[in-house]
Amino acid sequence: MNNLSRLQDVIEYIEEHLTDKIDYNELAKIMAVSEQSMQRIFVFITDMSLSEYIKKRRFSKAYEELINSNVRVIDLAMKYQYESEISFSRAFKSIFNMTPSEAKKNKLNFVLFPVFQFNDRKEYSYKLQKVDKKIIYGYRTKNSKTKEDLLFRIRELYQDLKNQNLYKSIYESGMYGVTFKDENDQEIYYVGCEKDLGNAEVIEIEEGNYLVFDCGGDAQSDIAPLIMDVYSQFLKSTTLDIDLYYCFELYKDDKCYLYIKQK
Repeated sequence: MNNLSRLQDVIEYIEEHLTDKIDYNELAKIMAVSEQSMQRIFVFITDMSLSEYIKKRRFSKAYEELINSNVRVIDLAMKYQYESEISFSRAFKSIFNMTPSEAKKNKLNFVLFPVFQFNDRKEYSYKLQKVDKKIIYGYRTKNSKTKEDLLFRIRELYQDLKNQNLYKSIYESGMYGVTFKDENDQEIYYVGCEKDLGNAEVIEIEEGNYLVFDCGGDAQSDIAPLIMDVYSQFLKSTTLDIDLYYCFELYKDDKCYLYIKQK
């Protein structure tokens, strides 16, 4: 087993023990090196200290619990190995530039610090938003059996809409892209808007709480990688209960926003 594999085992051990007092000597045993060497290797590979990584992961989880439940700050402090509410709040503010009470009140955009992956490290910025039920008029992909095939079908659908001179009208009317499973357990995708442009199916966007990610641009080359990253890495890092089979995209001001539904 090489050092990167052992480091990944260290990461997994940390994730399983974030609410415990983490014994660095135990981590060194996993790495099969001395504690001092283990910490030096960790800094060299990750560009951060082991204590900083643990702190960021603990506070990522604590932040999500804080804004999604009625948990008390003192209980979070105890859970994540802080001796007092004061010391926890001070550390919280040093990371998020706001106190726990301000975070709970404002529920501003939150940058989650993810579980470290040694081949790819990203941070994900999202906000929580309540969405009312919406009716849109959409055009659907053909059935597909795999994620890869679905991406191909989506590109094919967009091209068909352009060939029919519908794409521009849909985009200018406020374009949505909706992904969900149908009654036959097939994952499908609709492109549509709130304006009936003819020969479209009526689609309902479900009311609920959503995580909203800014994709950057509005091209599929911007959106598809983010969707793959969210499902492959973000979901390993968050405490939120996510509906894996329901999401939609909103295209606005030359940008795309990905909405993923909370259960």
